[in-house]
Amino acid sequence: MPKLKTAIISLTCCEGCQTAILDLGEKLLDITEKLDLRYFRLASGVRKFPGPYDLAIVEGCPVTKDNYKKLKEIRKQSKILIALGSCAHLGGVAEIKNYGDKNEKMKYVYKNFEKIDNPDIKSIGEVVKIDGFIPGCPIDNREFYRFVMELANGKNPKIAQNPVCYECQLRENGCLLQKGKPCLGPVTLGGCEAICPSNNFICEGCRGPLEGTSMKKLQKIMDGKMDKKNLMKIAEIYGAKNEFEEQ
Repeated sequence: MPKLKTAIISLTCCEGCQTAILDLGEKLLDITEKLDLRYFRLASGVRKFPGPYDLAIVEGCPVTKDNYKKLKEIRKQSKILIALGSCAHLGGVAEIKNYGDKNEKMKYVYKNFEKIDNPDIKSIGEVVKIDGFIPGCPIDNREFYRFVMELANGKNPKIAQNPVCYECQLRENGCLLQKGKPCLGPVTLGGCEAICPSNNFICEGCRGPLEGTSMKKLQKIMDGKMDKKNLMKIAEIYGAKNEFEEQ
Protein backbone atom coordinates (compact mmCIF):
# COMPACT_ATOMS: atom_id res chain seq x y z
CA MET A 1 0.00 0.00 0.00
CA PRO A 2 1.22 3.58 -0.66
CA LYS A 3 2.89 5.43 2.17
CA LEU A 4 0.75 7.95 4.05
CA LYS A 5 1.87 11.55 3.53
CA THR A 6 2.45 12.53 7.13
CA ALA A 7 3.05 15.73 9.09
CA ILE A 8 3.77 16.09 12.81
CA ILE A 9 2.62 19.60 13.68
CA SER A 10 2.75 21.79 16.80
CA LEU A 11 0.23 24.27 18.08
CA THR A 12 1.05 25.92 21.43
CA CYS A 13 2.93 23.46 23.67
CA CYS A 14 6.32 22.57 25.12
CA GLU A 15 6.94 20.04 22.31
CA GLY A 16 7.77 17.40 24.92
CA CYS A 17 5.77 14.78 23.02
CA GLN A 18 7.77 15.41 19.85
CA THR A 19 10.96 15.15 21.89
CA ALA A 20 9.71 11.76 23.14
CA ILE A 21 9.32 10.70 19.50
CA LEU A 22 12.93 11.69 18.78
CA ASP A 23 13.96 9.52 21.73
CA LEU A 24 12.85 6.49 19.71
CA GLY A 25 16.28 6.59 18.10
CA GLU A 26 16.71 3.93 15.43
CA LYS A 27 13.05 2.92 15.67
CA LEU A 28 12.21 6.31 14.15
CA LEU A 29 13.81 4.98 10.96
CA ASP A 30 11.25 2.15 10.96
CA ILE A 31 8.51 4.77 10.97
CA THR A 32 10.07 6.69 8.08
CA GLU A 33 10.20 3.46 6.06
CA LYS A 34 6.45 2.98 6.57
CA LEU A 35 5.28 6.62 6.39
CA ASP A 36 6.09 9.41 3.96
CA LEU A 37 7.12 11.77 6.75
CA ARG A 38 7.01 15.13 4.97
CA TYR A 39 7.13 17.44 8.00
CA PHE A 40 8.55 17.02 11.49
CA ARG A 41 10.15 20.32 12.45
CA LEU A 42 12.24 19.03 15.36
CA ALA A 43 13.82 16.38 13.16
CA SER A 44 14.44 18.27 9.91
CA GLY A 45 15.03 21.66 8.36
CA VAL A 46 11.77 21.55 6.39
CA ARG A 47 9.81 24.61 7.46
CA LYS A 48 6.47 24.03 5.71
CA PHE A 49 4.27 21.26 4.43
CA PRO A 50 0.93 22.93 3.64
CA GLY A 51 -0.89 19.70 2.76
CA PRO A 52 -2.92 17.86 1.81
CA TYR A 53 -2.02 15.23 4.42
CA ASP A 54 -3.01 11.59 4.58
CA LEU A 55 -2.07 11.72 8.27
CA ALA A 56 -1.65 14.81 10.48
CA ILE A 57 -0.42 14.28 14.04
CA VAL A 58 -1.03 17.42 16.08
CA GLU A 59 0.62 18.27 19.39
CA GLY A 60 -0.50 21.16 21.61
CA CYS A 61 -3.75 23.06 21.86
CA PRO A 62 -5.03 26.29 20.31
CA VAL A 63 -4.45 29.28 22.60
CA THR A 64 -4.48 32.07 20.00
CA LYS A 65 -6.69 33.03 17.08
CA ASP A 66 -3.89 32.01 14.72
CA ASN A 67 -3.75 28.58 16.40
CA TYR A 68 -7.48 28.12 15.85
CA LYS A 69 -7.16 29.12 12.20
CA LYS A 70 -4.18 26.79 11.71
CA LEU A 71 -5.98 23.84 13.35
CA LYS A 72 -9.08 24.25 11.18
CA GLU A 73 -6.91 24.41 8.07
CA ILE A 74 -5.05 21.24 9.14
CA ARG A 75 -8.40 19.48 9.54
CA LYS A 76 -9.50 20.54 6.05
CA GLN A 77 -6.26 19.23 4.57
CA SER A 78 -6.19 15.91 6.51
CA LYS A 79 -7.70 12.50 5.86
CA ILE A 80 -6.70 11.33 9.36
CA LEU A 81 -6.03 13.69 12.29
CA ILE A 82 -4.53 12.35 15.52
CA ALA A 83 -4.25 14.32 18.78
CA LEU A 84 -0.80 13.84 20.29
CA GLY A 85 -0.45 14.11 24.07
CA SER A 86 -2.50 15.67 26.85
CA CYS A 87 -2.49 19.23 25.49
CA ALA A 88 -4.10 18.13 22.23
CA HIS A 89 -6.22 15.38 23.78
CA LEU A 90 -7.44 17.16 26.95
CA GLY A 91 -6.40 20.81 26.82
CA GLY A 92 -3.34 20.21 28.97
CA VAL A 93 -1.77 22.46 31.56
CA ALA A 94 -2.78 25.56 29.56
CA GLU A 95 -6.45 24.83 30.34
CA ILE A 96 -5.85 25.88 33.96
CA LYS A 97 -6.50 29.39 32.61
CA ASN A 98 -10.17 28.47 32.14
CA TYR A 99 -10.74 27.68 35.81
CA GLY A 100 -11.62 30.98 37.44
CA ASP A 101 -11.32 34.50 36.07
CA LYS A 102 -9.02 34.22 33.07
CA ASN A 103 -8.78 38.01 32.66
CA GLU A 104 -7.48 38.36 36.21
CA LYS A 105 -4.87 35.70 35.42
CA MET A 106 -3.82 37.62 32.32
CA LYS A 107 -3.47 40.85 34.34
CA TYR A 108 -1.25 39.01 36.80
CA VAL A 109 1.11 37.78 34.07
CA TYR A 110 1.04 40.64 31.54
CA LYS A 111 1.13 44.40 32.08
CA ASN A 112 -0.74 45.22 28.85
CA PHE A 113 -2.82 42.11 28.26
CA GLU A 114 -5.56 43.78 26.18
CA LYS A 115 -3.57 43.16 22.96
CA ILE A 116 -2.99 39.48 23.73
CA ASP A 117 -5.32 36.79 22.38
CA ASN A 118 -7.23 35.35 25.32
CA PRO A 119 -9.69 32.69 24.09
CA ASP A 120 -10.84 29.80 26.25
CA ILE A 121 -8.48 26.84 26.06
CA LYS A 122 -9.93 23.75 24.40
CA SER A 123 -8.68 20.34 23.37
CA ILE A 124 -8.37 20.06 19.62
CA GLY A 125 -11.27 17.59 19.59
CA GLU A 126 -13.55 20.35 20.88
CA VAL A 127 -12.66 22.49 17.87
CA VAL A 128 -12.41 19.97 15.01
CA LYS A 129 -13.14 16.30 14.49
CA ILE A 130 -10.27 14.02 15.47
CA ASP A 131 -9.83 10.42 14.37
CA GLY A 132 -7.88 9.21 17.39
CA PHE A 133 -5.54 10.25 20.17
CA ILE A 134 -2.31 9.19 21.82
CA PRO A 135 -2.55 10.19 25.51
CA GLY A 136 0.01 11.24 28.10
CA CYS A 137 2.21 14.10 29.27
CA PRO A 138 4.50 13.36 27.61
CA ILE A 139 3.38 10.45 25.45
CA ASP A 140 4.93 7.01 25.83
CA ASN A 141 6.99 6.75 22.64
CA ARG A 142 6.54 2.97 22.50
CA GLU A 143 2.79 3.52 22.40
CA PHE A 144 3.31 6.11 19.66
CA TYR A 145 5.43 3.65 17.68
CA ARG A 146 2.79 0.91 17.87
CA PHE A 147 -0.03 3.35 17.06
CA VAL A 148 1.51 4.88 13.93
CA MET A 149 2.89 1.58 12.65
CA GLU A 150 -0.62 0.12 12.83
CA LEU A 151 -1.97 3.15 10.97
CA ALA A 152 0.74 2.70 8.35
CA ASN A 153 -0.37 -0.91 7.90
CA GLY A 154 -4.01 0.08 7.39
CA LYS A 155 -5.19 -0.94 10.85
CA ASN A 156 -7.34 0.99 13.33
CA PRO A 157 -5.21 1.26 16.49
CA LYS A 158 -6.83 1.19 19.91
CA ILE A 159 -5.73 2.30 23.37
CA ALA A 160 -6.37 -0.52 25.86
CA GLN A 161 -9.01 0.38 28.46
CA ASN A 162 -7.15 -0.58 31.63
CA PRO A 163 -6.76 1.70 34.67
CA VAL A 164 -3.41 2.85 35.99
CA CYS A 165 -4.13 0.62 39.01
CA TYR A 166 -3.81 -2.43 36.76
CA GLU A 167 -0.23 -1.46 35.99
CA CYS A 168 0.49 -0.71 39.65
CA GLN A 169 -0.58 -4.26 40.46
CA LEU A 170 1.70 -5.68 37.76
CA ARG A 171 4.58 -3.80 39.36
CA GLU A 172 3.55 -4.82 42.87
CA ASN A 173 3.40 -1.18 43.97
CA GLY A 174 2.04 -0.29 47.36
CA CYS A 175 -1.38 1.36 46.92
CA LEU A 176 -1.24 5.11 47.54
CA LEU A 177 -5.00 5.18 48.16
CA GLN A 178 -4.54 2.73 51.01
CA LYS A 179 -1.99 5.16 52.43
CA GLY A 180 -4.66 7.89 52.40
CA LYS A 181 -3.38 9.75 49.31
CA PRO A 182 -5.83 11.03 46.64
CA CYS A 183 -4.55 9.05 43.66
CA LEU A 184 -6.59 9.14 40.40
CA GLY A 185 -5.23 5.76 39.30
CA PRO A 186 -8.57 3.86 39.48
CA VAL A 187 -10.31 6.28 37.08
CA THR A 188 -7.40 7.12 34.74
CA LEU A 189 -6.58 5.43 31.43
CA GLY A 190 -3.50 3.27 31.84
CA GLY A 191 -0.64 2.69 29.42
CA CYS A 192 2.00 4.76 31.22
CA GLU A 193 3.32 1.78 33.21
CA ALA A 194 2.19 3.61 36.35
CA ILE A 195 5.36 5.68 36.29
CA CYS A 196 4.14 8.22 38.87
CA PRO A 197 2.83 5.78 41.53
CA SER A 198 5.91 3.60 40.95
CA ASN A 199 7.93 6.60 42.16
CA ASN A 200 5.56 7.37 45.06
CA PHE A 201 3.78 10.22 43.26
CA ILE A 202 0.01 10.20 42.96
CA CYS A 203 -1.60 9.71 39.56
CA GLU A 204 -2.90 13.13 38.43
CA GLY A 205 -4.90 11.86 35.45
CA CYS A 206 -2.65 13.08 32.62
CA ARG A 207 -3.93 10.34 30.29
CA GLY A 208 -7.58 11.26 30.83
CA PRO A 209 -10.49 9.22 32.17
CA LEU A 210 -10.94 5.51 31.72
CA GLU A 211 -14.22 4.65 29.98
CA GLY A 212 -17.05 3.86 32.37
CA THR A 213 -15.44 5.41 35.44
CA SER A 214 -16.40 8.44 37.51
CA MET A 215 -15.19 10.57 40.37
CA LYS A 216 -18.12 9.20 42.40
CA LYS A 217 -16.62 5.74 42.09
CA LEU A 218 -13.27 7.08 43.18
CA GLN A 219 -14.87 8.75 46.20
CA LYS A 220 -16.30 5.39 47.21
CA ILE A 221 -12.92 3.74 46.82
CA MET A 222 -11.40 6.49 48.95
CA ASP A 223 -14.14 5.93 51.53
CA GLY A 224 -15.10 9.62 51.49
CA LYS A 225 -11.61 10.88 52.40
CA MET A 226 -11.79 13.58 49.71
CA ASP A 227 -14.85 15.21 48.10
CA LYS A 228 -15.46 15.50 44.38
CA LYS A 229 -14.54 19.19 44.29
CA ASN A 230 -11.03 18.56 45.55
CA LEU A 231 -10.58 15.51 43.32
CA MET A 232 -11.50 17.71 40.39
CA LYS A 233 -8.80 20.17 41.45
CA ILE A 234 -6.29 17.41 40.74
CA ALA A 235 -7.96 16.69 37.38
CA GLU A 236 -7.53 20.37 36.46
CA ILE A 237 -3.73 20.03 36.38
CA TYR A 238 -3.68 18.46 32.89
CA GLY A 239 -6.93 19.97 31.64
CA ALA A 240 -8.86 16.74 32.24
CA LYS A 241 -11.57 18.28 34.43
CA ASN A 242 -14.19 18.50 31.66
CA GLU A 243 -13.52 14.96 30.51
CA PHE A 244 -13.87 13.56 34.04
CA GLU A 245 -17.07 15.55 34.57
CA GLU A 246 -18.56 13.93 31.46
CA GLN A 247 -18.03 10.41 32.85
